[in-house]
Amino acid sequence: MLVEAVALIGLDHTSSIALDNLKKASEELIRKHGIRLLIIPFNTWSNDVEAVIKSLPTVIIGGIKAFSGYAPSVEEIVDFVIKYVKRSTGKKELREALIPAAIFGHETLADAATV
Repeated sequence: MLVEAVALIGLDHTSSIALDNLKKASEELIRKHGIRLLIIPFNTWSNDVEAVIKSLPTVIIGGIKAFSGYAPSVEEIVDFVIKYVKRSTGKKELREALIPAAIFGHETLADAATV
């Protein structure tokens, strides 16, 4: 299963930690659960003060605002994704991904770009 995670980040240290934790969670999810977490970072180019005002980082998983204003731990991300998948399994309609459908068959966005 493919789950999309959009990370709204700034230029602050907390946003960097959030993105790193998303990458680590993605590796754990594919290795232990067979779930692909596609991470789409969206940098707002906000400095530390602006990031706090905008509640960055904000992580949206499967179209649901999952975390905001702090860097979630790897465990929090993995738990949220697993709960999301369990809730979504069995439903006729899953939320559509925000990404082009052409990349679903590829490991990375870079692989998809070479099609």
